Amino acid sequence: MKITERKRHSPWIDVTFTVIVITLTLIAGFLTFITIKSNTINETNVNSSPSLPPTKIETIQSNYPGFKIVTETSNDTYTPFAIQYPQSIHSIFNDNVKTYVKNAKQNYLNTMQNNKLLGLQSAGELNISFETFPQHSGSYSFVMVVANNYGSVKGTTEIRSFHLNPISGEAIEIQDVFYHDQKRLELVSELVRPLLLNDPALKNALFPEEVTINTEPIWENFNNFAITDEEIIFYFPELKLAPQSAGIPITAVPLRELDKVLANSYRDLDIINSPISNETDSQPIKDNKITKSPLANNDANESVENSDKSTDTGVKQVALTFDDGPDPKVTTQILETLDKYKAKATFFMLGSRVEYYPEIAKKVTDAGHELGNHTWNHPDLTKSSIQKVQSEINRTSSIIESVTGVKATAFRPPYGAVNKTVRAQTALPVYLWDVDTLDWKHRNANQLLASVQNKTKNGSIILMHDIHQSTADGLDAVLSYLQSEGFEFVSVSELN
Repeated sequence: MKITERKRHSPWIDVTFTVIVITLTLIAGFLTFITIKSNTINETNVNSSPSLPPTKIETIQSNYPGFKIVTETSNDTYTPFAIQYPQSIHSIFNDNVKTYVKNAKQNYLNTMQNNKLLGLQSAGELNISFETFPQHSGSYSFVMVVANNYGSVKGTTEIRSFHLNPISGEAIEIQDVFYHDQKRLELVSELVRPLLLNDPALKNALFPEEVTINTEPIWENFNNFAITDEEIIFYFPELKLAPQSAGIPITAVPLRELDKVLANSYRDLDIINSPISNETDSQPIKDNKITKSPLANNDANESVENSDKSTDTGVKQVALTFDDGPDPKVTTQILETLDKYKAKATFFMLGSRVEYYPEIAKKVTDAGHELGNHTWNHPDLTKSSIQKVQSEINRTSSIIESVTGVKATAFRPPYGAVNKTVRAQTALPVYLWDVDTLDWKHRNANQLLASVQNKTKNGSIILMHDIHQSTADGLDAVLSYLQSEGFEFVSVSELN
């Protein structure tokens, strides 16, 4: 019985078992398929580029000739950003900048998308800004700052510099600044390293070994920089030399300290403007007797009597002159001070800087001051070819008239270096000076007044430079003193 009964029920048991096995197999296969599909979707989302959120793009003219500012903004609630970058007429420069911006933006969006997949819902923020540093060489440094905030994930800050001569279209690199000379870079390294280590702002924060490594004389270590009329600023990567709390390590080296290694076009204007010889500049003269005849047979080293005709009228006169401008900040401040004292002056302008700052040159003439020609790039004309002299003078006169609507009426040769060959190349009267404030050397507002008090007399021509902040800061005291002494302020052409 028992055996017979077991045989009778065994087919049902087999069928049931088979059904269970098949069902479990189907369920396992389905779950495997779902898992693979899910992983594939997630992998695709992580690796694909996220779509760009709604973006507003605007382009406006900058304050620097030849450059525009492009602004890209998004108010997306999860991935907002505000981006600004420069744009020129040169496609290679534009492509390099746009590629950098595009990559920074894509990295931010990718990171935020991955955060969302991880369940991190805090909004991020991306800011890309830039600062512009013009230099008398004609080059511009654009220092871009990329600041990321990834919401719940700590953000980063990165600095990247771009350099361009807008006239030639040449992209400037750190090697160009130092003649591609490794020996010159070694001196830069020797100057930068102690400046970093002794910086009070970085005290106790730096990693000394990393400072040594990252200031080795390797071009890549110094490729993020900005060059100005006074210094070279070097930027080092966040986290490499110090913890993130210390920020971006930055140090600046005055051009004066780098003068022996800098390519000529980048050298400090103060040094370029310093006396080149005892004959031409150590005892500068007021060029009274020869300014009316540019073809006069006089050389720079001839002694010319500093006649004082203003005594005939009984009025004490003094001519204030400013060289090497215009400058957006310094020249503007000087104009305000001159207006305060109702004083007129003569501005001997560099054509290259008029090209950069046409609106400032226009302000000078609109304020009623005399415009003077100081050449295009400030060369020593006595060591230049006739063609070079003509180009330096004529090109400058042309842009001054084009920008201001007024012709230059006076000429001052750089360094005071002039001879009969130079005089023969222009009909403009030549004016030197008899009071050198040495503002380029002292950079001291108080010293400016001391120089004027010690040397100024009736009929003096006072030499200053409207590219130094100390000159603008010290001018009020100078004018107050001269006014109290009974001096009338006139242009060089108005001196009796």
